[in-house]
Amino acid sequence: MTDEHRAARRAQVLDAARRCFAAEGFHQTSMDDVIRASGLSAGAVYQYYRSKDELIVAAAAEALSSIRDRLDRLDLATGTSPAAAVVDVLRTLPFASSPGGVDITRIALNGWTEALRNDELHSLVHEGYGTFRAQIATLLRSWRDEGRVRPDLDPEAVAPILLSLVLGHVVQQALFGDEADPGIYERGIADLLGD
Repeated sequence: MTDEHRAARRAQVLDAARRCFAAEGFHQTSMDDVIRASGLSAGAVYQYYRSKDELIVAAAAEALSSIRDRLDRLDLATGTSPAAAVVDVLRTLPFASSPGGVDITRIALNGWTEALRNDELHSLVHEGYGTFRAQIATLLRSWRDEGRVRPDLDPEAVAPILLSLVLGHVVQQALFGDEADPGIYERGIADLLGD
């Protein structure tokens, strides 16, 4: 078996798990569900992932990586106003466009609660969102220094608020779907930032 074949099989199992997790949540999904959805034998699935916890961590890691990749491609430092840049972030979040077309909103919500009991997942989520919060603070400092936001703005105090806004939007997207239009955030963010 080639490395490419093994990688394809591993991706096939993870894709099946992601679909199951998005549909039923982490706790309602069993390894038997993942095996059935993958179309592979139990032995093949367990060759790549020894447990559901491993699949949960892999799905969460992939979701965080997808979000990070999309955010890294945004040029938030120039061009649009800071409030519009935050709205661009909200619009960029890959709710229904993760690999396999799975809406990762449900996976993210499950991941946040699962991180309270799974130390490996907690570390992953802590690092991922901690990095994002630090990036927001850096961007706020840059905008403050350029005079694009209030001169008295404290980046370290506002960054967690903006992170909360992004995470809150994920929750609203899960609850309200298309009704959670990020465009309505722009005026409030502009008021917050003095934009």
